[in-house]
Amino acid sequence: MMLNSPDMKTKLSFLMMVCAWTLISSVSAQAGLLFTYSRLATKDLDQMNQLIIDKMKESRKESGDKVIPLREAMQAVYSRPNEDDMIEKIVSPLKTELEEHDAYEDAVRALVKEADGALNNPKAFKPEALNTYVVFLENIVAEFKPHVDGGFERSVLKTIHEAKISLTKEVVNERRLRMMRETESPSDTAGAILKGYEDAQAEAAKKAKEDGAKKREKDALRRQRGGR
Repeated sequence: MMLNSPDMKTKLSFLMMVCAWTLISSVSAQAGLLFTYSRLATKDLDQMNQLIIDKMKESRKESGDKVIPLREAMQAVYSRPNEDDMIEKIVSPLKTELEEHDAYEDAVRALVKEADGALNNPKAFKPEALNTYVVFLENIVAEFKPHVDGGFERSVLKTIHEAKISLTKEVVNERRLRMMRETESPSDTAGAILKGYEDAQAEAAKKAKEDGAKKREKDALRRQRGGR
């Protein structure tokens, strides 16, 4: 068959469209992620430290937005399953570097927004990529839980809660098979933390009010006795 025949041109056009769609789908399925959670889980302490060092060097050499490489490193660090508590061992220099650019809080907010957006648009991503975003949010929620009384941490938890993330069956199944863990929506976890904090605040306010009333009663009795 001649290369310039109508049939051949039609077939070539179709193949080019298929290739282009495959490339776009592959990119969109992993968009924004340096590594998936499964690849990050294979990296040891030295490898994760090296990832951070490389990204910090890249940031210092960058003539444009120096925060982008640091934000990428932050995403990778928190997207690694943290059963071995590695995050606290490696993240400090990265936080310091971001804070020097006055960008730590903005970086966290941007990455949380990215994760929320991906999980609320699951058809555009593969289950492995979606689970990577779940791991990221889980680690953020776990780190921020003890600091829920802080304004920034509480606002991030509120953002995750209000995203109303609902995990697909495919995401839940992959997590059960590959990580052997059940999955709760990060929105539900964040919501439970916020409710616990709000309930504790309400209880503390109630107790303070009751203690104040008791003190006023005692003061009144003391004044009555003193006036006799």
